[in-house]
Amino acid sequence: MKWRGFSTKIFTRRVLIAIGITGTVIILSLFFWYFAYIFLLVFAGILFGVFLRGLAEWVSHHTPLSVSWSLFLVILFLMEFIALSISLLGPSIMSSFGHLAHVLPQALEQIKGFMNEHGMNNLLGRLLHSGKATFFNQEMFTRIAGIFSNIIGALTGIVVILVDGLYFSAQPEMYTRNAIRLVPPSKQARAQAVFSEVTRALRWWMIGRFISMAVVGVVTWAGLFLLNVPAAAALTILTVMLGFIPNIGAIVSAVPAILAGWMQGGFTTALYVALLYIAVQSLDGYIVTPLVQERTVSLPPALLLTVLLLMGFAFGILGLLLAAPLAVVAQIMVQMLYIKDTLGEQVNLV
Repeated sequence: MKWRGFSTKIFTRRVLIAIGITGTVIILSLFFWYFAYIFLLVFAGILFGVFLRGLAEWVSHHTPLSVSWSLFLVILFLMEFIALSISLLGPSIMSSFGHLAHVLPQALEQIKGFMNEHGMNNLLGRLLHSGKATFFNQEMFTRIAGIFSNIIGALTGIVVILVDGLYFSAQPEMYTRNAIRLVPPSKQARAQAVFSEVTRALRWWMIGRFISMAVVGVVTWAGLFLLNVPAAAALTILTVMLGFIPNIGAIVSAVPAILAGWMQGGFTTALYVALLYIAVQSLDGYIVTPLVQERTVSLPPALLLTVLLLMGFAFGILGLLLAAPLAVVAQIMVQMLYIKDTLGEQVNLV
């Protein structure tokens, strides 16, 4: 029996194949969604390993040491640096965070008084009690506090990331080689090229983020110190930590700084702090980041913001932290495997 040029047997076979493919995609999607947190932790460990390996190869390139000994020295140096920082700066940093926790509620009360004094009672009520997202929504500050409490409580995840990173940085070739074996032999050379490009891009993305965070931290601390803003050290640390999250991190970190500025000198100081953060982010966005992006992929701002919002909504703080590097990986794979290999178009990979 035939139907429009197709036999019933062929038609049935194609329907079954389509159903099988659809079912497989659904099952794999549910599998990855259910274990998404574990996959994100593993990816974070790989990212950390790429960073350590990059530092070790740089040291090995500029010294007579092998990569293994360079990796050992890098890890030893980072451990000593962290321990020394905690011992020397830990008490003052904790004191600064305690001061910040004391200042922010007082700043909110001052803002209420200012708005009441200038006849903005109705606006104040809408800002504080509306269910919509506003900068002065009490729920927003609760969520911000919840983010940092979740970070403190995620010790198990941090240990997994550190251990994975150490193992991957010590023997990256072994893990890469085993992953490439899953690819058909005729495609293994191309898979190796994709892995190498992804590793290079992630390494430079990490370098760019850390350079950006360092510049932002130094300039922010200097500005807050000159403006005599209370808890400048804690505010700078928050700015640096949230600076790992492009775009969104800068906005979130500016809120407590502006409130602390209001507490110190009222509206004028708060305005100066806001201008400081705008200037710092402009410096980062127009000078520091573009210089580093010459060595890595450039993510379109709209695409990056969309990925950040989706990952943050789906997976919380861990999704926000890993959204940008995941977008880097996805963009390179699309460019190399689809645009170049499938469509046959040229792509400009740095």
